[in-house]
Amino acid sequence: MNLPGTAMTYLMGMVARGIAATMILAALTQTSRDSTFDPVSAFVGTWTATKPNESIPFLTLKLRESGGKLIGTMSHFKIGVVGTGRIIGSQVMAAESPVSDLTVSAGEVGFAWSGDPPLHGGHVRFVVQGTKVAYLLIPVSIEEMKKIMSDSPGASGFIPIIWMRRNPEAGNEKQHESSVEKWEITTAASLINAAEFQYRLANGIYADYSTLLRSGLLQETGARQFTLVPKNPQSATDPLPGYLLRLMVSPDGSSYQFSIQEKTSADCAPGVFSDETGVIFDGHTLGCSGK
Repeated sequence: MNLPGTAMTYLMGMVARGIAATMILAALTQTSRDSTFDPVSAFVGTWTATKPNESIPFLTLKLRESGGKLIGTMSHFKIGVVGTGRIIGSQVMAAESPVSDLTVSAGEVGFAWSGDPPLHGGHVRFVVQGTKVAYLLIPVSIEEMKKIMSDSPGASGFIPIIWMRRNPEAGNEKQHESSVEKWEITTAASLINAAEFQYRLANGIYADYSTLLRSGLLQETGARQFTLVPKNPQSATDPLPGYLLRLMVSPDGSSYQFSIQEKTSADCAPGVFSDETGVIFDGHTLGCSGK
């Protein structure tokens, strides 16, 4: 028996196992690090709101991290309303104002806003729905709403929400105003995106629809963020009667995609599509034109 050779083989085996263990530990550490969803950095960036088919924003919200906390500024704008209640606006040439009393909780940021006439300001909620999409829920009194509506004679309603996109990715994307008839599926899409964001905030990964349902986040998010919710969001098999929902999550849980389409035998069934960015698209089968 060659003892030196046996000892050398034993030592090489120990080294190899040590290297393998180190590599596995490093991989596990990297996986754990990658799956962490920083509740502060998730909001950091420049968020803008623009009128449909325009690229110059009428409102800009800038959030950045300082000492583990969020600080930010918001531009000034003159509010207006179009259609069934969508808020638009025009820029007011004045220095951006700092927003104060920022708090982060449950996938949203709250802060105090000084307001722009005719709005007197108050507590604003900034709710993120993906890596690129969020909205501002602004405080509006009955008197302020009457003033806004009187200044917007073509509007037939008012919804105190301003949709925003994160720059720079949002710069080349056009916002698409959904029709009144599609409010249920667009609301369902927004609800899914918001619940997915909440799930990843808590677990580091995205989830399929059944898991979202079991987690209770669909119910909690719907109750907290939406005045109206789709017909049957608590059903795992048929959450939107008349529509087909398909939600796919990547094997590592780092991304997802879903579609909501009409249940029809026609080849050109319209629908909406979205993913982890939170951007919602109207779509038709290739070769079919939108109506």
